[in-house]
Amino acid sequence: MDELLSELGTLIKKCIKAVNNRKRQLLILLYILSGILAGMGAIIMTDLGQVFGISKSTVLWYFRNSSFILFASFLFLVGAFLLAIKHKLQARKSMVFLAVAWLLAVLTSKYMTPYLMFRTQQENAEYISIKEAKGYLKNEDRVLVVDYNGVQRAYPPETIWQAHILGGDFNGKEVIFTYCVMTNLASPFLNDLNGEKVNFKVLAQTNNNLLIWDTKSDEVIQQITQQCEFSGTQLEPIPVLEMTWAGYKKLFPSGTVLFNTWNDPIEIMISSLFSTEETWHSSKWMFNTANLDDKRLPEKEHIIGIRDPYANKQLALTKDYIKSAGILNLTVGDKFLTLAYFPEYETIMAFDRYKDGIDLVVEQIDPLGNTPEYGLLKRAYIYNSALWAVWAYYYPNSEVLK
Repeated sequence: MDELLSELGTLIKKCIKAVNNRKRQLLILLYILSGILAGMGAIIMTDLGQVFGISKSTVLWYFRNSSFILFASFLFLVGAFLLAIKHKLQARKSMVFLAVAWLLAVLTSKYMTPYLMFRTQQENAEYISIKEAKGYLKNEDRVLVVDYNGVQRAYPPETIWQAHILGGDFNGKEVIFTYCVMTNLASPFLNDLNGEKVNFKVLAQTNNNLLIWDTKSDEVIQQITQQCEFSGTQLEPIPVLEMTWAGYKKLFPSGTVLFNTWNDPIEIMISSLFSTEETWHSSKWMFNTANLDDKRLPEKEHIIGIRDPYANKQLALTKDYIKSAGILNLTVGDKFLTLAYFPEYETIMAFDRYKDGIDLVVEQIDPLGNTPEYGLLKRAYIYNSALWAVWAYYYPNSEVLK
């Protein structure tokens, strides 16, 4: 009898141990599921995603389903905590640690990129006059320029890329200037998306280009395609110029310039880790997700890009090609443009040569668009100094003039 009771006791102990093991296994499984769901966003929605080559479709999928994913992660975490507490499977201190880690992962996925790393200045961008900017820039420094509705503003790429998105009033018209440092591309837009005001934030980078998030509509815009990812709406950018600071002061003496002291702790940290010179000119890529197979031009050639999104036609030109010609009359899809190089201002500009139903042949034009034969022509948007390998990724069928 004693021997039987002993064997029964041993069996009960084994059963209890097996049950406890299963409970621990379940606890571990719940933590793993919660951690995967919480941590995936911290990778997908930050620059880590580009290190691992996460695709745009994955970024957009996570963005659209993040509330459900994080709620499921929360439920798994709560379930794990309840199981651990009920069966005394874990110390409270370690549970607190896991809760903090989970919270950090969630905050990273939702807030790191748009609210901490790249804090836009749509509402608080500061502009100063050329006179006030004395000593702020060197004459040879490059600036991106918007000349719109009687207002001229210069944006120095070296000090705008951390914000990426900047707002400003142009005589009653609000313009949102977007800039992607990886593509070296500026695309300004009117603050109007389907008749509504927007609040733009940086959502992520995909294939070395900016994904813009409108927090009001939850629409996402690919900057280089200028297209809304969910509605398919094609945005119309405002023309942007590139010239030296000396050229800008000469051409637009009453203009202003974006002022950024670049002393914010986040800016200091990023600039210590990140080199714009390397990004724009070296053979290295921070994220190897550009089209490096198309050798028609050097990978980081700063090209002038033209596209007709409705006719699906694209053209890339080298600056040397345009400079040697001086003036070019081009047709890309249904766009009829004149490109002109103005050496005195060190800039290339584009103008719409389709006027009154006629595609004009322009032989002379000034930087403001005045022609002796046809009067004033409107400026046209061109992709000004975009890096070739990024352009070639998004527009692999682009024609090239070099």
